[in-house]
Amino acid sequence: MRWIVYSLIVINIAIAGYFLLQPADIAPRVVTTENIDEGDTLVLLTERSAGTEPVSQQPMNAYGDRKLCYALGPYTDDISVRVAQARALKLVLTGLINEVEVPNNKDTEYWVLLPPQASRAAALEQLKQLQKRGVDSYIITQGDLVDGVSLGLFRKQDSATRLSAKVRGLGFADVTIREIGSTATEYWLEIREISKLDDRMRRRVRGEDAGVQWQMVACEQQGTS
Repeated sequence: MRWIVYSLIVINIAIAGYFLLQPADIAPRVVTTENIDEGDTLVLLTERSAGTEPVSQQPMNAYGDRKLCYALGPYTDDISVRVAQARALKLVLTGLINEVEVPNNKDTEYWVLLPPQASRAAALEQLKQLQKRGVDSYIITQGDLVDGVSLGLFRKQDSATRLSAKVRGLGFADVTIREIGSTATEYWLEIREISKLDDRMRRRVRGEDAGVQWQMVACEQQGTS
């Protein structure tokens, strides 16, 4: 019987030694891919349990606290934008019209001139010298260029450049060209119920209008109903 007891003791010691010599298990870092579409960021389970969210998934508002609206345009005439406004009102949407002044490059003109002189007498002397050389010119009598000398107004830039070079060759190095541009009015239809304006509604408001598009903008304060 004694040898049986000794055998059990040896076996227990061997089993205990086996488990003591095994390395501790290392828990793997698990990543979830639940409901991930292409381009989404993977979220670690440890991050989700801690309540943290990757920076790339945090909402950002480029407009700060300002209210956002949809704007349709630009329209070049008020009749077309009012027709679009009527379509919006028919859909129970608040449509406001905003007018925006923009440069009209098509009507740009080029003014060749000599800058204002110290006195009217000095301007008249320049005028006299120019007319002697066959250059049509006149004194500027009002505005921020008073007592300057106007040499001509051109629709084509190359015509203004040629005259400027000619006058400069006659010894008038301070001749300049000033661009004079007019402005045009653009009309935009602003809709403030952005939650109602899905793709289908936007198509209905736009109708068959060409050359206009929807943009997300900060709501303007002005606007005509």
